[in-house]
Amino acid sequence: MIILTEETKILKPPAGIKLSSLSDLIKLVISGLGPDRNAGYIGRHSYNDKTIYFIFNTSLGYYELNALPIIVWVEDESNSRESFLRYRTSPKEEHNFSNDASDAKWLNIPLVTFEEMPDFLKVWKK
Repeated sequence: MIILTEETKILKPPAGIKLSSLSDLIKLVISGLGPDRNAGYIGRHSYNDKTIYFIFNTSLGYYELNALPIIVWVEDESNSRESFLRYRTSPKEEHNFSNDASDAKWLNIPLVTFEEMPDFLKVWKK
């Protein structure tokens, strides 16, 4: 077991990639959708009166490194507390928040709220 202290500081922050919209983050999440329509999840964290939506990813075999940890994120004005982010492309492309995941016309992505985030993961901090 590794014990982290202020002196060791061995945890480096992941690379951060900011997207321009929540729709872009949704498309990234569903791009890896399998036949079971399981899209993973999107993390949610309140920060400075904004809502940050994010996913964790790893770029395997990044140059001579074993893997590059990445947080892909977007800042949004919504203060939704619903459990799912719903997405569909017919009759038009749209997304919204919901607590109901039973309508098969929508792809439902669970939202996981992170109450606290370690500072080294806050790639959106400026």
